[in-house]
Amino acid sequence: MFNGRAENERSLTAPLPAPRFVAWWVWCAVGFAGLIAALWWAGTGRTAWDTPLGFLGRIFGGLGAVFQPGAHKGASIGARLAFFLVLLLLLYLLWRATRAWLAYKPGAVDVQQLEDATPAGTAKPCDADLTARLRRRLSDSSMYPPATLPAQAPAESFLELLGDVEIDPDKLGTALPKLLGRLRPKLAYRVSGVLQFREAEPDRYGMTVTVTAFLFGGSRATTVWGSDWDDVVRKAGSWIISTMLPVTRAGRLPPWRQWWGREIKPELYEAYQEANELCREGRHHEALEQYFSAVRLDPTNPYLRAELAETQEKMGLHIDALDTCQRALTLDGQNARGYRKRLWQSRWNPHWRRLRYFRHPRLYRELLGLRYRNSIILGTSEETAEQWCGRKGTNGERTHEHLIPLLADRYWPTAVSLDDAGTVLHRKDRKKEGREWLTQTLEGGDKTEVRLVMQRAAIQETTRLAADDTWARVWLYWPSRMSSLIRLFWPAAYYQSVRGAQPSVTRGAFQINRRVWAPLRLAWASTEYGRAWDDPQKIWEPQKWRRGYAWRRPGSWLCWGKWLVIPWLGWRLRVAAWLGSRRDWHTHYNSACVYAVAMHADGNDGTRQKKLAERTVAHLEQSVQATRRSFATVERSWMVEDDPDLKPLRKKDTPPNVLFNNFVRTAYPRAEAFEPSTPSSRSDEQLREYDYRLLEEIAKVMQQVWNQRSEKHEVNVQCATEWLRVERKIWKSIRDISADENKRKWQDRVTLIRYIQANCQPMASSLPEFPPPLVPGETASPNGLLSPSKIRRRLAALQHAMEVTDTDIRSTSDEGQRILREAAVEGVAQLGPKTVRRLSTGYAAVWQTLDDWLEEEARQWAFRQALSDVPHLTRRGVTALHDKKGLRIRPP
Repeated sequence: MFNGRAENERSLTAPLPAPRFVAWWVWCAVGFAGLIAALWWAGTGRTAWDTPLGFLGRIFGGLGAVFQPGAHKGASIGARLAFFLVLLLLLYLLWRATRAWLAYKPGAVDVQQLEDATPAGTAKPCDADLTARLRRRLSDSSMYPPATLPAQAPAESFLELLGDVEIDPDKLGTALPKLLGRLRPKLAYRVSGVLQFREAEPDRYGMTVTVTAFLFGGSRATTVWGSDWDDVVRKAGSWIISTMLPVTRAGRLPPWRQWWGREIKPELYEAYQEANELCREGRHHEALEQYFSAVRLDPTNPYLRAELAETQEKMGLHIDALDTCQRALTLDGQNARGYRKRLWQSRWNPHWRRLRYFRHPRLYRELLGLRYRNSIILGTSEETAEQWCGRKGTNGERTHEHLIPLLADRYWPTAVSLDDAGTVLHRKDRKKEGREWLTQTLEGGDKTEVRLVMQRAAIQETTRLAADDTWARVWLYWPSRMSSLIRLFWPAAYYQSVRGAQPSVTRGAFQINRRVWAPLRLAWASTEYGRAWDDPQKIWEPQKWRRGYAWRRPGSWLCWGKWLVIPWLGWRLRVAAWLGSRRDWHTHYNSACVYAVAMHADGNDGTRQKKLAERTVAHLEQSVQATRRSFATVERSWMVEDDPDLKPLRKKDTPPNVLFNNFVRTAYPRAEAFEPSTPSSRSDEQLREYDYRLLEEIAKVMQQVWNQRSEKHEVNVQCATEWLRVERKIWKSIRDISADENKRKWQDRVTLIRYIQANCQPMASSLPEFPPPLVPGETASPNGLLSPSKIRRRLAALQHAMEVTDTDIRSTSDEGQRILREAAVEGVAQLGPKTVRRLSTGYAAVWQTLDDWLEEEARQWAFRQALSDVPHLTRRGVTALHDKKGLRIRPP
């Protein structure tokens, strides 16, 4: 039976009225035309209309006739009455159109003082403080437009807050000007709230929030509950923004375009905003969790999928990012078969499907970021193929098993001529044979074959994307540019970039990728594939493969491994940039990547390497300078440590590395005077280094937690039981994280972080470095970190120590919980101060010893000894006398 509930989740109409400001301004134009007609009628028979400007003369003559006294000299009563009626109607339409525009913009939002309806004696801050917190929460609700490159876009203001304006009857001298000023609409929304309190646990504090839209008097109210007042303010702010977003201009922008006029769940907006903030702070593991939550709430949103894939790529999870992109490429309404046919359609085939994005340019814009990330992930095939052959996805073999059929069905033409003899498949069975051959290639695990297949798929995706961009630009971007040009010359408007359909990937960047970057990488992959054969003469050049849209023999002009590649590259880059007609930051950055990739051709030629490095750094400098006038800035961590194209510049003790480091110090000044750490693409060493820093911070947090617990005089038995249960789970998670085979299971780290934050919130929030970012911050000193080999040995030793003592920790915790439950049954309600102190200091000593061991201030045997000395609870008096670690629980 059909269930329409899930289908209609987006069909819910937003409770607030959608402002139709265009319709109101059209009616204003109609009313103005009616006013002109009334004046024209009133000016009949006036001599003023005989002037050269007859039309204007008759209009002004009619205006004078309306206000001229005397019925025999001025206009008739009917004409005057028609004029005033039309004028009143026009003023009403202007008033209504202004209010609709403010509701769409939105204009200033009136946040009133919160009212207190809590019982007397309820612990809470003052009403003014909570109002200020709510206003700060709303003012910080910035919109971050999605980017297709790891870049930081500036926050765009969403709400403009305004305090409430009250009219005091006792002060008419000041009230009348305010009243007259309100005749012109300045406010579109009003936010009010009433503080609530209830006895039910755990969410005892609440707020009834009301959003009133002055347009047609629409309003919406709800009550949110939280564990504390900060939680209440956070939920109230998210609900307010989620209510106003679908009916304002920001709802027309990505990633909320599909939600225009519909109801957005506050959880979706909050997850997306938190994911953006965590990603900007470098806490990518936690950001992934929030992105997955947002995708679960809005599974058909391509913008969320693109940002999820970008975050996965930053963490080095290239296979997971490829899986995310591949499964979302048809979110613009195509099916898998239609997408494949468009991808491999010849340029000489005049089928209507090639004009799909000419007819639907918005569909192109919605999927642009996702398709661009997919082409880049396939294009950096040395990284993706290495992880593919090593089965380094988060879910290992399962990711490959599910992804291979999809790749084989979509990219089977890349397997044409990919066999020992170099023969072309038979035309009749080429589709079936191509799928079988590609499936075998992807399952076989030959890195050179997998890399060549991915590189062919990348050049096909890049070529098709550039062609689609050409057709989509006919309708897509010129209206916003025209509006921006009008604002430049209109004196009544201050100049700024218009928020609208701006290209996230410029045409110059497309041309660089299509004509130089993708063919160059295909030449590299083809050469590496040819070297894998026993016959040194069998070198597979890119032009051997002619298939589908890429009929131009891509890469045939490149001489991989020869010095002539430098002038050829410079000429091709200049032509591509000229065709793009833009010299922006993205074009310069992609040009730098081309020169950096060319450095792989001959690493022994120092002169050639230095010349390529100089051109690379020159384009990087221009890209960084261009971002100051653009909408985004390239992230330092991506450029300096992650981008696989710039990997040759990071090789230490080489002239290119010296040039690159000088550029980094100039473009991104830092307080440290040392060289950047060894990087690259979230390697295994970097993930283990993050685990090491995470364990250090957890040890500090738990040490403070147990030290704080030792100061308590008495503790409830149920509370002590919860302490032991949490302690056991934390140690189990630490054992799992320290295992080398779990280094790419980011869910384990997020689970541990959330568990620490939930159970040790005061201490966790007091440490600014918890949880640590995936990339060390500007103030962190990489000189204080151990070498990758030491970190690997230390974590292996920690895992071994945890496996040896795991039984003792588990038995101690389980036995302690059992004894506490039995004591509670017999009437023991509290633990004495001595028992609490000994138990807390024992666990604090364990965490302190772990911290000292990780900081190289203690030996491994000291940590193991501290684990074995953890006190355990007992109720047997004799055992307590002979066992110094036993803590006897006495009945009341």
